[in-house]
Order: sequence, then C-alpha cells, then structure tokens
Amino acid sequence: MLNLKTISAALVAGAAFASAQCTIPTEPLSDDIPSHFRIQVQNASRPEVHNKYMNLFEAGGGDQHLFIGPVGEPTYDFTLVDGVVFNVRKNIRLVIGGEWSEIDHTTKLFSTSRGDPDAIFQPTYACNPDTGLLQVELRFIQWEGEPLGGHICVRHSFDGSHEFRYNPPGNTLIDVNRECIKVTLVVLPTVGGPSTTLSTVTVSSTSSSSSVAPPTTSTSTTTSTAPTSTSTSGVLPYTDMTHLGWRYIGCAPEERWTTDGAFRTLSGALLGSDTMTNEACMAFCGANGWAYAGTEWRRECWCGNSYAPTRQPLTTLASLNKCDYRCSGNSAQFCGGDAWLSLYAKCPASGPCENAVFT
Repeated sequence: MLNLKTISAALVAGAAFASAQCTIPTEPLSDDIPSHFRIQVQNASRPEVHNKYMNLFEAGGGDQHLFIGPVGEPTYDFTLVDGVVFNVRKNIRLVIGGEWSEIDHTTKLFSTSRGDPDAIFQPTYACNPDTGLLQVELRFIQWEGEPLGGHICVRHSFDGSHEFRYNPPGNTLIDVNRECIKVTLVVLPTVGGPSTTLSTVTVSSTSSSSSVAPPTTSTSTTTSTAPTSTSTSGVLPYTDMTHLGWRYIGCAPEERWTTDGAFRTLSGALLGSDTMTNEACMAFCGANGWAYAGTEWRRECWCGNSYAPTRQPLTTLASLNKCDYRCSGNSAQFCGGDAWLSLYAKCPASGPCENAVFT
C-alpha cells in the first residue's frame, strides 16, 4: 500500500540519483494509494496538454466528465483502490463507456458511482520527461471485461479544453480532424489542497460570451425553470416548446455521425442534470443569451449561437427517430439520442413561432 510519505520519500530518493535520467527502483508498487493525490497529464511532444491537470465537470445524475482545463473543477483528492481511481469527496470512480466514436474507435473515460466497467491502472515508477526526476505514473492496464492493453488519450473539446478517452489495444484508426493524443497520467501527492467548489466556466462564440457556473446538484438546475410540460407534437418524437418562445428545428447529428471536423453541434455551454426537461434547457440557454438550445442523451443541455451547415437537421419523419430518448426529468418529453441533439431555436420577439414541418 502506498501512502503520501512512501511516495514522497521515493521521489526524494530518486532525485538524489537524478542527472539526465533517474534510477528506477526495482520493487513493484502496490495498486492501492489511500493518500490523496492530483492527476497530472504528460506528453512532452504536445505542449497543449503537457503538464496540465485532470479536472471534474458536473454532467448530471452524479456523473462527472473528465477534462483538461480551462473548464471543470481542479481536483486534489483522488485515491487508488485495487487499481481503480476514486474521488472520495464525490464518491465516484473512473470508468469507461459511452460516446464510442465510429471514426477512431475511442470511448469516453468519465467518473460515476454507477456500475459502468472500471478503468484499471497500476502505479509504476518512471522518470519525469522534463526534469529526469523519479515520478509515479498510473499505467493503464485495461477496460474492465475487455482485452488487456490500450491507452488513455485526450482530444479537443469545447472552449479550449480536452476530454479524456480510451483507445483500445491494436487500434490504428485516427480522426485526422480531431486527434486523440496519447497521454501519461502522473500521481502528484497532495495534502488537502485548495477549496474545490465548482469553478465558473467561461464560454464564448463569435457573437457573444457568457460565464456560466455549473450546478452542484441536480436540484438547482430546475428550481428556476418553467413548470414541466407534457405536451408533445402528436406522434412525432419531439416536444413542442413554442409556448415558451422556442421552435423545434429537428434532430441534429453530433460529431460521431459527420466528417466535418467540428466538435459539438452547439458548443457554447453545457448543463447536465438527472432531472433534465426541455423547459429546463430552454430556460438555461435563454437566460444566458444563447440563440440555440438542444437536449441530448436524456440529461444533457447544450447551447450556442450558431452551428455548422453540415449539422442542419433533415425534415423527414424518419430523421426524428434518432432523437427518441425520453428526458431524465420527464418521461413524456424527448431529449435527443445517442450523439443526436433535439435542436431548438429562439423565436423572434415579434412574428410567428412555428416548428419545422416534417414529411
């Protein structure tokens, strides 16, 4: 079992041997680290991610996305139990699953308290690529239940951040428009660390900018929204929001289903909640001045002021079937699909507010 004193002593001892490179101790390390640590990201050939840190970002339902800043919450209280990274304060652990990319076959690495398959690591000694001093890395072993091997990578996300992904063993596919950069995860021992309240996320587009503080609990995401509506547009799988001044455009594809190189269809702001409704999403985006709003994956709300022409939804009845996931906060409503966005536009102050016509 590794603790703070053990790690610190080993690193100091390694420094005594360091010149151009350190001396690697021969004894194996335990797969338990009960003392708190922060996770640093390294890839010396890629300065945009090198020596940055893993942050947590509220995703709703107790889930937390993993990002390299500027978005997210700096986190100083990770631990390792049987090779699995935990955050004690939030009672979540690092897992793999969801948002599989057809282009490069990578899968999302995130944190949750649910029963998703674990990401399994083994602490190992290595030499810091910048200083040559000894450090402890988290070597990726496997996605639980899958073949051994693979690695962790990061790819460009919104507002200058990078999201964490899993790249399977033997995979040679590359998304040339959005490369997933292989990274090393490094253990940095901490004692306490600064207060870790959720940080403000600054989001911007070519026409506006807004600072949005993500909610700390799902309850806070709905207290200021309009009463939940159960109205849907006949048998069509979308929720009519024209009474709130938003018109439905259609079911828009995310990056998985396109080759345009863009990231999210709407990349201005993100709100996650396990009580998500379309009213909550429209209220959130509208209050922060965004022209477009969209719900996805039952519990996500995305905002923006524009989207790429390649993401324009079709107006066929068949196209709506991709956005048939029921909202986590109201099962009578529809909140997108798996990498498909139920897309709405703010209606003008005067004039008609009408949904698109689907045939």
